[in-house]
Amino acid sequence: MNRLKISASLVAIIGTLLFLNNHFLQTETWENYNKKGMAAFGKGNFKEAESNFLKALELCKSSPLNSGEPRLYFSLNQLAELYRIHSKFKKAESILLRLLEMDKNQLGPTHPNIAFGLNNLAGIYRSQGRLKEAEVLLKQAIEIIETSFNKDHPLVENLNEHYAHLLHQMGRHSEAENLTYRFP
Repeated sequence: MNRLKISASLVAIIGTLLFLNNHFLQTETWENYNKKGMAAFGKGNFKEAESNFLKALELCKSSPLNSGEPRLYFSLNQLAELYRIHSKFKKAESILLRLLEMDKNQLGPTHPNIAFGLNNLAGIYRSQGRLKEAEVLLKQAIEIIETSFNKDHPLVENLNEHYAHLLHQMGRHSEAENLTYRFP
C-alpha cells in the first residue's frame, strides 16, 4: 500500500508539472508573435513590434513551404510597413523588392498585385527624394492596372492621384493638373 501511495503521488506530481509546463511555457507561434507585434505597433512601441515581427518571420522561414506561404508574405508586408512609417527606407525598400520578386514569380509580371507593389516601392522612393525612379514605377503600375481592368477603374484613378502628387513634387504642375481634371 505504501508503494501504491508513493506511485500515485509521483504520478500526481509529474502530471501537475507537465500541466504547469504546458500552460505557462507554451511555445510561441507565428500567430502569437504577429499578435504581439501588431499590439506593440498599435501602441507605438517600434522596437517591440519589430522584434515580434522578426520572430514571426523566422518561424515562416523555417516552414517547408517558405516563399509560397501566405504567412511569410504577410510578415514581410508588416515589417515593410513598420519600416516605412519609421523612415527606415532602405530596410523597407529591401523587403518591398523581395515581395515584388515573389509576386512576379508566383503571379507573373502583369498581375495587379505587381502594380500595388510598384506603387508601394514608388512611395518609398518619393520619401527619399528619388523622384525619377518613383515616376518610372508609378507609370508601370498604372499601365498594369489599366491593362488588367480599364482606364475608368477606381484603382487607375487612385494611382493617377499618386502620380499627380509626385508630379507636383517634381514641379510639373501642369501635367499634374491634367491628370486631376481627367478624374472629376
